[in-house]
Amino acid sequence: MIPAWLSFLIVLTLILFFSKKELGIVLIFGSILLGVLTNVDLFKSSLNVFCELSTILIALSVFLIALLGGIMEESGLILELINKLRVSNKISLMLSPAIFGLLPVAGGALMSAPIVDQIDPTLSSHKKVSINVWYRHVLLLIYPLSSAILVASSLSGLALYNIIIALIIPFFGMFAIGYITLLRPITSRNTNSERNLKVVLYNIFPIIIAPIIDFLGRLFFPFIVPEFFLLIGLFTSISIALQISHTTPSSIFKIMKKMKIWRFPLLIIAMFLFLDVFISSSIPEDLGGLNLSFELFILIGFFLGFATGRVQLPISILIPIYLTQNSLFIMPLFNFTFMYVAIFLGYLITPLHPCLAYNINYFKTDFKKTIKTLSAPTFICLGILFAAYFIMKLIIMIT
Repeated sequence: MIPAWLSFLIVLTLILFFSKKELGIVLIFGSILLGVLTNVDLFKSSLNVFCELSTILIALSVFLIALLGGIMEESGLILELINKLRVSNKISLMLSPAIFGLLPVAGGALMSAPIVDQIDPTLSSHKKVSINVWYRHVLLLIYPLSSAILVASSLSGLALYNIIIALIIPFFGMFAIGYITLLRPITSRNTNSERNLKVVLYNIFPIIIAPIIDFLGRLFFPFIVPEFFLLIGLFTSISIALQISHTTPSSIFKIMKKMKIWRFPLLIIAMFLFLDVFISSSIPEDLGGLNLSFELFILIGFFLGFATGRVQLPISILIPIYLTQNSLFIMPLFNFTFMYVAIFLGYLITPLHPCLAYNINYFKTDFKKTIKTLSAPTFICLGILFAAYFIMKLIIMIT
């Protein structure tokens, strides 16, 4: 019989190999194979997933988040918002990808690519790709409707908004380092479009109302399942978006079909199924017995982010191992922050990242030039992350 840890490595290798395919389906087959190899009751694991209310609510929330993104994209509300900001070209180059990044749609960086191209046509193609990819994802680091953060909160046992508060410093760090390495050499100039802040606030309202309702619900009603408030917020956001955009019911079905919207909740269900099979086996105990240092968790996190082109999958692997190794039910926020950011940085720079591949194709450049430009902010951030970890660890030891 194959040892459980070896079965896990075999299945993980296969998942990494096929990760460019539909990841939800790949993870379901990976869960089945892992269950067979480790003698886990797959029926019981499936029941555990579908009977867990928070998991179902997260899957429904991700479905609605994707639908909201599709409505905002098809209606042109975000494009109008950006046009009415009337800010300098440097700020536009940061804000355009960042605002479009709030729309969780496949290949979403292609939406902001034409705008980045128009803002400064003199920029090299690989610089445009790097700016578009970097700033599209930086804001997602602290966006409460990010599916990665929702999953991370559920797995780690940490409150959603505690995670977001902890990630604010890395967010500003990545924002500033991106500016220094990618935008500072660009000559600043103002755009000629007419500013209309009323339109800006009106159009961005559907995106911000859901996190507000979610935050207030969690704050004042902590005894209720927290994902319930996210659903209420999303239904409210979608209702407002439909009213503002005058989207018809028939258009909604077209949007859902175009986006293949089933992919989003499927990935969540598949991840939690894989996680349940993983936890039900002896793998966490086997790997936890290795007593890995947390520095290795950070490095492995960066590698898995790079190797999978995803954030959720590395999280679903590393958090259970860490919790088992340290006999914990809730991951310390300090350690979570460093591991999450490392995964995020690996995910940003990988050629498996769809946004990076789509942009390289759109701007007709090559991966080698782009990765050279994008690696500067990425590895500076990774170096600062390690330096900050060791400094804070030293301070904790001294005190």
